[in-house]
Amino acid sequence: MRITMLAALALATACTRTVPVAPSPAPTPVPAVPIPEARPAPPRMEPATPDSNAPRDSTRADSARRARPNIISAAFTGDINLGTSTLPAGLPPDSGRAVLRAATPMLTGDLVVGNLEGVLADTGTSEKCIRRIGKRVETKKLCYAFRTPTYLASRLKDAGFTHLNLANNHSGDLGAAGRESTIAVLDSLGLAHYGPLGSMVLDTVQRGDSASIIGLVGFSTYPFSYNLLELDQSTAVVDSVRHLADVLLVTFHGGTEGADAQHVDTMPEFLGREPRGDLRQWAHAVIDAGADAVIGHGPHVLRGIEFYRGKPIAYSLGNFATYRGFSLEGPLGITAVLQLEFSGTGDFIRGSLTPMYQARGEGPRLDPERRAVALVRALSNADFGPNAAIIRDDGTILAPGGASH
Repeated sequence: MRITMLAALALATACTRTVPVAPSPAPTPVPAVPIPEARPAPPRMEPATPDSNAPRDSTRADSARRARPNIISAAFTGDINLGTSTLPAGLPPDSGRAVLRAATPMLTGDLVVGNLEGVLADTGTSEKCIRRIGKRVETKKLCYAFRTPTYLASRLKDAGFTHLNLANNHSGDLGAAGRESTIAVLDSLGLAHYGPLGSMVLDTVQRGDSASIIGLVGFSTYPFSYNLLELDQSTAVVDSVRHLADVLLVTFHGGTEGADAQHVDTMPEFLGREPRGDLRQWAHAVIDAGADAVIGHGPHVLRGIEFYRGKPIAYSLGNFATYRGFSLEGPLGITAVLQLEFSGTGDFIRGSLTPMYQARGEGPRLDPERRAVALVRALSNADFGPNAAIIRDDGTILAPGGASH
C-alpha cells in the first residue's frame, strides 16, 4: 500500500499484502579485487541520551496486544537498471529475460527491495541529453540519463522484487513526468514503490492469526524526495511513522561515488561540489528516531555494515543489475544480496550476505570466489571497529557483542 505522509499520520493499520517467500549458470571469471587496508577504527559512537543499553519506546502500530509473526524477512539489493534506450547497445537481448535470471533464487523474503535507477518510459528526452548551440538543439549520442523501456519492467516482478525505491538521482532523469510514468508502470504490475516526497509504504505481513506492519521510507539528497541533508526533517519523518509500523526500514541514496568510495567518511561526503550527506550522523539519528534498519546505495560499490543500538546500517549495496551505463571494473562489479531477519516487533535477529558479481553485458550471478563477504567484512572492521557487523565466512551476519535477539 503506497500512502502519502498526511495519510500515514492518520493510519493505524495497513492492508494485507501476501508476498511469496521464494542452479545458476557457470560464472564468468573476473579479476580479483584487493581487500582494502585497515584504517584506525573511530571511537565507539554511543548516544549520550537516551542510554544506548536501555530499550527504546517499543510502542508500534497500535496498542492492541495482537500476535505478531516470529520472523520477518527482507532482502535488499543495490542499484538496478535493466537497460536504457539513451545509450548505444543499451538494451539487453531477448527482452531482458536473462538479466536477473541467475539472481532470482536469492531474491526471496516477505519483502524484496531494490533501488531502481532510472525512469520506466518509452518516450521523453532528458535535459541531460540535449546540447543547445544558439537556437539549435542537438541530442547527445552519449547520454547518462536512463530511460528504460516499459516492456523490461516485468522482469523485476518475474525475479521476485516486491518494492522499488525511487529516491535517487536517476529517477529524476525525465523530471516529474518520468516519475509519474515509472509509478504508473509499477502500479500496473502490482509492485510497491516509495521515495517521492510524501510517499512511503506500509504493508502487512500476515501468517495465520499473526500480523506485523512493515514500513518503508526512502531518502536521498534531491528535492523530490525526503532529504537526508536535512537532519531535523529526516528524524521528524521517521518519528512520525514509527508508531504506525512494527518493523520500520529506512533506505537512502547518498555518499560519494566510484571505486575509491568504499569507506564511509567520518565527515560529510561530496560528489564534486554536490553534498551527499554526513551518513554516519544521519543513520544514527534516524535509528534514534525509530528506524529498525538503514540500508544505503549510491556509491556504486559495497561498503561496510555497522551496528548502532543493536540496529544494522548497511552503508552501500553497490551496483546490482546495471546493464549499461555503469562501470563494472574492479570493486564496481562486486555486489551482493543482503538478507535481514527481524522479530515481529523489529528486533534484529540475523542477516546474511550472498556474494555476487556482474560482468559487462550480463546480469548479477553467484560469485564462486565469494569476494563480497571478505570485502564487506574488511570494510566493516576498518570503518567501525567494535561496532562492525560480525560476518562469517558463510555470509552470516550477526550483531557485535551478542546484541541480536
